[in-house]
Amino acid sequence: MKKAFCVLLLLSILLLACTPDIPQIPPVEVISRAGDAMLAAPSFHFKIEISGVPVVLNKLTQLTLRSAEGDFARPDKMGVHLKVIAAVAAAELDMIALGNEQYLTNVLTKKWEVLPPEFGFNPAVMFDPKVGLEQLLKGGLDNPHWIGVETLDGKNIYHLQGSIDGARVQGMSGGLISQGPVDVDLWIEPDTNLPRQAVIVDKGSNPDKPTTWTMTFLSYGKDVNIIAPEIQ
Repeated sequence: MKKAFCVLLLLSILLLACTPDIPQIPPVEVISRAGDAMLAAPSFHFKIEISGVPVVLNKLTQLTLRSAEGDFARPDKMGVHLKVIAAVAAAELDMIALGNEQYLTNVLTKKWEVLPPEFGFNPAVMFDPKVGLEQLLKGGLDNPHWIGVETLDGKNIYHLQGSIDGARVQGMSGGLISQGPVDVDLWIEPDTNLPRQAVIVDKGSNPDKPTTWTMTFLSYGKDVNIIAPEIQ
């Protein structure tokens, strides 16, 4: 019994010794640097998963968003694959945004169509230099604080937390996030200052089952060729 206790104690000491210390950097500075670093990246790959209360992309069609994955290239080009729930069943769509021009594949024919302005949501706005995620990070979070240093893909990564007034994220989300308080968790690379993941909990959507946006960012600076599709 005494031997087992000593082994457990030794393991605990080793684990503590291997756990990186939280750096003596103000959280607000780390978060602001992340905004600058992401804004300077010419392109990146992103994944978005949505849980909790559904996000309605278009009230007229009641099209709700489940997930999205694609590439973004500055200043305002995006190619994205969407998983949605339509009026009849789950469906998958492709979307291209080139500035104010948007294209979407038809749910039934799978052919490209010009997206009418009344559709309402341009996904490229999420990374707009004036109102996108980067600008939110540069502007800082309310009550920013350290959670710790964690491991992601075998590398140490900063984990920080804070909140944002819902009104500040209206531009980034195209109005898809409510105006209530929003909790934010961030995972940021120490060496590049680039965000690797952001989890946004929209508490104003539903107190019991809030909409949660899990956003993952990969392949910063990759070559991206996003062009207008051929309309038949």
